[in-house]
Amino acid sequence: MVSPRRNNERGRVLGVGAVVVISTGAFILGYIFAVNSILSSPNADTTSSFSTAGAFISASSSPNNNADTASERAEMMRNINDFQQSFHKTDKTFMHGYHWFYGRHLPYYKGKEDLAILEIGSRRGDSALAWKEYFGSNTRIDMITYGGSNDHLKFDNPTVDCKNCGIHTFYCDQSDAEKLEKDVIAARPDGWDIVIDDGSHVPAHNVISFEVLWKNVRPGGIYVVEDIETSYYPKGEVYGYNYEAGILAASPLNALSRFRQYVDVINREYMGPSGHKFSLFDGDDTIMEIGFARNIMFVRKALKGADSDGKSYDYYPKNPWKLPGHNLITNTLEEALENFREQSKLLDKWRRST
Repeated sequence: MVSPRRNNERGRVLGVGAVVVISTGAFILGYIFAVNSILSSPNADTTSSFSTAGAFISASSSPNNNADTASERAEMMRNINDFQQSFHKTDKTFMHGYHWFYGRHLPYYKGKEDLAILEIGSRRGDSALAWKEYFGSNTRIDMITYGGSNDHLKFDNPTVDCKNCGIHTFYCDQSDAEKLEKDVIAARPDGWDIVIDDGSHVPAHNVISFEVLWKNVRPGGIYVVEDIETSYYPKGEVYGYNYEAGILAASPLNALSRFRQYVDVINREYMGPSGHKFSLFDGDDTIMEIGFARNIMFVRKALKGADSDGKSYDYYPKNPWKLPGHNLITNTLEEALENFREQSKLLDKWRRST
């Protein structure tokens, strides 16, 4: 039986030899290095650690690479903890653990001079104050909240306990598309960098709000929908709203299904001769990325600017590959659009007008 200490020495010797050969281009020995390094550890978890071996192969053989990677991981955890500290009074952290998502995606916006945020759902205003703490006092914070004297909504009128702190409250139901246009968008023609939907959590409301507000998200901005768990309930009740959804429900009653359809818009240039005309709602041509995380989904808007070849995001794709049957895609797009329009009629019962 080889002692742990001697086994470690074996692993290190094999590792050094492999690194020398890698520098001459022998790719496979890089894997030997990584695997032997894993197996040589007396506490190695070989089930999970083989992903480390794969990561090693894709990495540079520079001795500084591991240090750089460790530094990046440490910075990521600092960002996660930073968000957690700012939002420790809100359920974004202690209940949902959203700091694991936001701590990775939002530091990009720190330091932006004219940063503007819109959050749907205010309640007591804890998150509004947390956004100020996290991004800085110069950040413009807008909140859409429930209440108001004439709109007969489900909630009492909450307040933000803050005087002269640059937080503005819009009172309207997030499913009232007309009021969103006239009261919210009209008041903020320059839009927002970050929009957070933490409102009613009714899946149909998620869809209505997004398809109205998206066009006012700034280039490079992000739109996040929290608490998407509600889309899994065949019959649900949340904040006084009774709704029907479920994993088998038709889009858009299941908000996740509706957002998955937006992926087709991103790929329109690959969808036959008429694909470039494929559109589901106003402004969808600026969707750059759609992602799903634990109880969250998000959409990123295309950046402005040019790459090293002087080309913008909209320049691509250039001459996409055309397989046999390319022309047949057109008929499927027409059917897809018709299905989308029919599905959208299911939202009518959720649209509000005051």
